[in-house]
Amino acid sequence: MIRLRSLPLALLIAAAVAATAWWHAAAPADAVIADQYPLADPAPELRAVTAAGDELRQHASIIAPHLPGQDEVVLQEDRGRAFVTALDGQIWRLDLASGAARPWVRAPLIPAGARFDPRNPDLLYFCASRLHGRASAPDERPGLYRLHIESRRIEPVLLDVPAGALGHEAVPAASAALALDAMTPANSRPVQFCNDLDISADGQRIVFSEPFAAADASMGGGAFNEAITRARNGRLWLVDLQRRSVRLAASGFAFIDGVLWDAPSAGGGEETSLLITETTNFRLLRLHLGDAGPGRFEVLHANLPGLPDGLDRDPQGRIWIGLIKLRTPLATTLHNHAWLKSLLLRLPRSWLPVGRSSGVMALSPDGRTPLYASLHDGSVVPDISVVVPGRDRLYLPRFRPDVGGLAVLPYPAALDAKRSAMTAVPAP
Repeated sequence: MIRLRSLPLALLIAAAVAATAWWHAAAPADAVIADQYPLADPAPELRAVTAAGDELRQHASIIAPHLPGQDEVVLQEDRGRAFVTALDGQIWRLDLASGAARPWVRAPLIPAGARFDPRNPDLLYFCASRLHGRASAPDERPGLYRLHIESRRIEPVLLDVPAGALGHEAVPAASAALALDAMTPANSRPVQFCNDLDISADGQRIVFSEPFAAADASMGGGAFNEAITRARNGRLWLVDLQRRSVRLAASGFAFIDGVLWDAPSAGGGEETSLLITETTNFRLLRLHLGDAGPGRFEVLHANLPGLPDGLDRDPQGRIWIGLIKLRTPLATTLHNHAWLKSLLLRLPRSWLPVGRSSGVMALSPDGRTPLYASLHDGSVVPDISVVVPGRDRLYLPRFRPDVGGLAVLPYPAALDAKRSAMTAVPAP
């Protein structure tokens, strides 16, 4: 029995042993921590249009209460329906008039970002990836898939990409196209993570994001190390359906997540640029694609108040961004003092708090001017993966397995004065 007077010494010894073990513990072997990345306060232009109160808590409501947590909603308002990629591994059909939802088809793995073919409303393209903590069948593979809505038939579009290191890119890079029928085990590798996608106006070119390509990469908690390290592992892939080819359009970015084609130039022709969210860097970029080179990019917004996730465009052409998590003082401190990250990564993940905060942002059609933002405590709408604008309301998917129902929000009154001025202006 330990005597009372010796208890402090025993505690000191135990604490010293624990501290020594923790100090010598290693961060994960594949964790490559990027350099210091100072984060500042959000820009004055954004703060000026940020709602003073928590408008999501005040005005958001929940429909389809039996719908599991979601990643994406794709609307067909002229048909009175929407389809929802859910965290139970199914694509659900939502009746927009009644708010009732029912499972439509089971997808491979977990369906994520999705878009309808602009030319064929029966074809829905979607990403499928692993979800952290959820078991998957060995024969199910991440990648790009296509769903025939009426027949409920799913077929793979792309499950492999041109080979390259799964490690850490130092600079933005791209590659020449590889024909799909020319892929072999020697020149290709499996897609590890398909997160979000967008389709060109002619339905022929699909871009999709691979935030990181580690073996067995997964959504949700599986991305924790990437969020902490800010490693430059993000890749953007371009699939040309007409030429039946794929190429690496960009790499060397930190966690490419949301993707959204810009409108074609005023003279018509193909889209030549797109928007991407670089989630763990808290910024929005415009990427100008080259034929085979890395292209160039410009930073539209940095120091965002939350982690930017999915992108979408409303009928007036305005761009909406879901902030899946708000930026915390801890995140700012870690990015400003990168040496702390190796210490944090030694801790059991269960020791770290997981917040529910979220937010939304709206930008002008060219993506340059902030129009609106609302920061939310997560009490009603935690973990907003994307803002999906409808004709008269916004749909806010909640990326959490432990919640049910889909959040909807009326268009903010603060935007009414700007609505008439916001027409679909082609981006430069």
